[in-house]
Amino acid sequence: MKYKNLNVAFLFEILIGLGCILSISLLGSKGMVSLAIIAIRPFVLEKEPIKNEKQYWQFSYKIMFNSVVIISLMIISILLIVQFFPLWKLKLPSYEVLIIELIPFFILTHGVIGFINLSVFEKHE
Repeated sequence: MKYKNLNVAFLFEILIGLGCILSISLLGSKGMVSLAIIAIRPFVLEKEPIKNEKQYWQFSYKIMFNSVVIISLMIISILLIVQFFPLWKLKLPSYEVLIIELIPFFILTHGVIGFINLSVFEKHE
């Protein structure tokens, strides 16, 4: 089963990701509670059967792979900044907040990449 309107599903991820990033920035690790809002998505959005499973799973894999690569590059860049530019370390939040914010950044990235690639998927479907 997939969501009937994938545009809305990806926009939902983008909004939840942004909201959670803001709440973590304001409240620290207690802001992760706002991530629980994504649990209502299956109850709010309609689902439909997958017509072409192979194509759908390729689309899902492409989105997930691209999201993981972007988050990995983000982690590597943060580590490089901390190691080679000690003055910039003072401008970054603590490691605890950076690690906690990776989850909402992943959700945000997944939503953005899915939203961008959706038009290609819908052409083939």
